[in-house]
Amino acid sequence: MRQRIPSLSSLRAFEAAASHLNLRRAAKDLFITESAVSRQIIALEKFLGVELFRRANKRVTLTTAGAAYSRQVRDLLGQLERNTLDLMAHQGSGGIVELACVPTLAVEWLIPRLPDFYAKHPQVVVNISAMTSIFFFDGAPYDASIHFGSDVYPGARTDLMFGEESIVVCRPDYFAGRTTVSELEVATAPRLHLASRALDWKLWIESAGIDLANPMGGARFEHHTMVISGVLAGLGVGLVPRFLVEQYLVKGQLLSPVKHFLRSPNAYYFVTPDSRPMSDAVARLREWLLEAAHDFAGA
Repeated sequence: MRQRIPSLSSLRAFEAAASHLNLRRAAKDLFITESAVSRQIIALEKFLGVELFRRANKRVTLTTAGAAYSRQVRDLLGQLERNTLDLMAHQGSGGIVELACVPTLAVEWLIPRLPDFYAKHPQVVVNISAMTSIFFFDGAPYDASIHFGSDVYPGARTDLMFGEESIVVCRPDYFAGRTTVSELEVATAPRLHLASRALDWKLWIESAGIDLANPMGGARFEHHTMVISGVLAGLGVGLVPRFLVEQYLVKGQLLSPVKHFLRSPNAYYFVTPDSRPMSDAVARLREWLLEAAHDFAGA
């Protein structure tokens, strides 16, 4: 059965022209002439029976249909390129995993453990992108995600990795060299907040039984790494997940001056989409990741 699919050359010409809204620049990208780009687009419009561009005064703009189709074509060409590079790089074995991950977890926990994964699976490559919010896998370039939140994720399967406990940390010399202080001393010191978890310090203070006039006071930072850097710089005390500061505690760069901690109702999950089968590369990463998370949680 003959498939109704446009030629790849016409789709590439259309995508380039849609990106630049300029035929001359599109032609330069494709190393062909401007007239060749124009002919490819006209042939595509004739094939589809739909006008993709409006042409006026030597300028081109996308129609509503053209704008929607350009997004779809861009995604498809991008996926085709990734699949091609994957095949070329691994000669048909192994594969590439596009992983979206909470940035601080990636920097402080995942990446330091990846040498063990590569030692066991040298044929698999894991590309990591920063992602802090829920997204829909349909239309996204990711094969999997490490998500912080609940076990409910739209259109996806979730595997529990581990929960989270946030502890108070400060520089060893912050409280005049004392390694143990009271919860009240912590609560009344300059507190560094994570902007996306604005209530954490308030919850910690209330659960410690302290009545403070302004538990929300203090500087706010976008990422946990910024909070940790602020604490290392002596700007104040931080409330951060224990696993993110283990290395600083072991090296003596930071200390936790109180035992009281805050347990989060959320956890870290490995997330894969329901809408597509799991590749061999993703399955290998999942198996290794859950084992590493189990060992870490047990430790």
